[in-house]
Amino acid sequence: MKNTSKEDIREIKIDKIRPNYRLIYEETAILALCDDILCNGLQEPIVVERVGNWFRIVDGERRWRACKKLGLLKVKVRIIEDTGE
Repeated sequence: MKNTSKEDIREIKIDKIRPNYRLIYEETAILALCDDILCNGLQEPIVVERVGNWFRIVDGERRWRACKKLGLLKVKVRIIEDTGE
């Protein structure tokens, strides 16, 4: 089976990221993530896909929300793009 995506890991401005509109999430879980990110940093990049001039979250919306709540200006992301193979 061929890998049909290309990955790129980098740090981007948090305001260039849009949620995937997960409707249900617990505020206590977001606050716990805030504490963890403060103590340990963002351990796993947020997975996003490029949509024009911005990025849509594929995986990691709670991490993104926690980073926004902490006031971070940039976050590490893994950008995935379909290569069409």
